[in-house]
Amino acid sequence: MKKVTLGFVLVLSVVLVSAFAMPDSAVAQKKMWRWGTADPASFGYRIGGFMTDILRKSMPDYDITIYPYASTTANVKSFLVGDLESVYSAEPGLRKLYSFTKPFKGFEPNVKQMPVQSFWCYTIETHIMTLPKNKDKFRTWQDLDGKKIFMTKSGYMAHISIFKAMRDICGLDIKHVEIDTTKMADALTAGTVDAVATRTTSRVTLPTGDKMLDIATPLQAVNPTPAQIKKLSAAGVTVVEIDIKKAFTRDVGVDKLYGVPFYFGYHHGLRFPAEDVYSVLQVFEKGVGDLAKLEPAFAPLAKDFAGYQVLGIRSIPEVPVHPGLAKYLKEKGLWDSSWTIATEGTIKAAIDAMKAKAR
Repeated sequence: MKKVTLGFVLVLSVVLVSAFAMPDSAVAQKKMWRWGTADPASFGYRIGGFMTDILRKSMPDYDITIYPYASTTANVKSFLVGDLESVYSAEPGLRKLYSFTKPFKGFEPNVKQMPVQSFWCYTIETHIMTLPKNKDKFRTWQDLDGKKIFMTKSGYMAHISIFKAMRDICGLDIKHVEIDTTKMADALTAGTVDAVATRTTSRVTLPTGDKMLDIATPLQAVNPTPAQIKKLSAAGVTVVEIDIKKAFTRDVGVDKLYGVPFYFGYHHGLRFPAEDVYSVLQVFEKGVGDLAKLEPAFAPLAKDFAGYQVLGIRSIPEVPVHPGLAKYLKEKGLWDSSWTIATEGTIKAAIDAMKAKAR
């Protein structure tokens, strides 16, 4: 009897060990998907949970974990060295990355993978605010020449975008002062800065840090001049009007608030299979209505999901498109033959071209 019992125990042990050790068993390990975002005060982090919940339900083979970073640029660098499967990035940052300028200067030897266009989901618009007591002092962007401004957090895509608009295109001397995103009201009141750059998503939603500012104090918007708007347009930057009533809790001192927009998305490298990127797009296309109910910023994406991918690509056609997104758009009849499908060769060619253009 003891021999039978011992034999049974040994057989059961072998079965249990095999179940955990064999890769083809019922408990085979899920594929890892590390989802990069910016810090918890960012919009990307705030809505990351909504997006990954939809993916988990429809793509059970993946174990998806959200990884917040100190800034958008920090999450991009982590992706480049292979520590993420998807990266939160935008058109301004991709331009700096592919030309290896500014925050990415000298980083090229560390790169193990490059992000390519995979999924575009909303725009972010950047605008300028001061306190109401300064309304006669700072009427337009021109009055901020030489002043101290928190140009959003260094490393944010909005930081790159608003600097390009105000300094590079409009020629203003801007003195950026780095402050805690959650302390903007205190910095304005103390005079640490004369103004701050704020952000909306899809013209209607404020990220966490900016909402804290909106609640803490009345604000006075500072818009570009008509001449500056024309200059921005001539440089390819189309200024847009923000929905003040939806975005802010109170009046911001102007009838119209203007922002500088850019496209934001979650992108993959070639290590992420084309079929899986294709599946991601199908999952989000099916679930985008639910996302829009949770967060109004997804309304434009919900209105025309496939068309939104086209708009994102058109904002930076120099960067190759992931084969999974290319397949999706070809099936929709929306693929443009002038765009480039990502391969190791086309990625290298895009880097070379954008580095040459940046010189």
